Amino acid sequence: MKKILYFVYSLCFGIFRLFPVRENRVSLISPHNSNFNDSLKYVKAELEKRGNYEFNCVSSKQLGSFKGIVDFFIGNCLKTATSKYIFLNDNFMPFSRIKLSKKTTVVQLWHGQGAFKKFGLDSNLSESERMLAKKCSEKYDHIVTSSKNVSEIYASAFGVSESRIIPCGVPDSDGLFDENNKGKFRREFSIPEGKKIVLYAPTFRENENDDGDILDNFCVGRFVEELGEKYQLAVRLHPQVHRSGREIEGAIDATDYEDVNSLIIDCDILITDYSSICMEFAFLKKPAIFYAYDLDKYEKARGFYYDYRSYVPGKVVETMDGVIKAINENDFEEEKIEKFNKMNFDYYDGRSSERLIDRLQNKL
Repeated sequence: MKKILYFVYSLCFGIFRLFPVRENRVSLISPHNSNFNDSLKYVKAELEKRGNYEFNCVSSKQLGSFKGIVDFFIGNCLKTATSKYIFLNDNFMPFSRIKLSKKTTVVQLWHGQGAFKKFGLDSNLSESERMLAKKCSEKYDHIVTSSKNVSEIYASAFGVSESRIIPCGVPDSDGLFDENNKGKFRREFSIPEGKKIVLYAPTFRENENDDGDILDNFCVGRFVEELGEKYQLAVRLHPQVHRSGREIEGAIDATDYEDVNSLIIDCDILITDYSSICMEFAFLKKPAIFYAYDLDKYEKARGFYYDYRSYVPGKVVETMDGVIKAINENDFEEEKIEKFNKMNFDYYDGRSSERLIDRLQNKL
């Protein structure tokens, strides 16, 4: 079915590419979500400061309705084919079959910062997935990174020359400096000022059965019983985690909370495993616990760029006992954050979107 969709999209795109490129038209493509509340949001805001741009927002979630399908293959496709700039936050597989105008600039913003677990062409892809990813990468004029130190890794993951990498800082990090984001999550869920917020944010597993083990290995009830007086637990599951309809009793379910930057700003402690959300917590120099109960298995399936235990910016534990103990004893090994940040971040000023657009408009 996907191959058919890609083929239909390429046919439509080929026709629409005959129309002239609009200098003020910008396409924002978010393949896996439709809230556009990440780097795309901050790029859009920066462009709005600079001119009268027209924005075309595209998400595969549009395919859930007849009207959305029509928009996706006709209206959105026409606007994408005639855009001066196209920004993406992930691979958009229909691009594997299209030919873009030479007047269009395509920028891959990606959806994570720094270098942590292997991704793209460096990860375990099937041959068909690898071929599609390579063809998509061929369309990218630029790929944005948070630091020059990780440029080589991104070039490898996308299969491109390092000359295409722009290490200007990730636009999404600008939201961590937005004063409007402070206190938003706490107010929305009426969390008292004196109570610290702990966020549990695990990533998904490729195997659906392993995915189902995530909530079995993290005992929400025990956390609430032993730590609930001082700490408010919030749980944010990856969209691909299979929950089987299970509710998270005793904690705030922040899985669908759209403003991730606001959530990160208000949370005091992170508990994660292999999720790239650790980047934002390290960026803000906040403590983190890495609950890696299935590290050996995950490492074989996905892999990391560096030795996990020595690299991550926080304490590694393998049991729920270890999680509780670390919080009770304030033992987060925060001394690891400085080295981690030197590797992954070059800028701490909330101006990454500005630097990127300056670069694209030849002001640098």
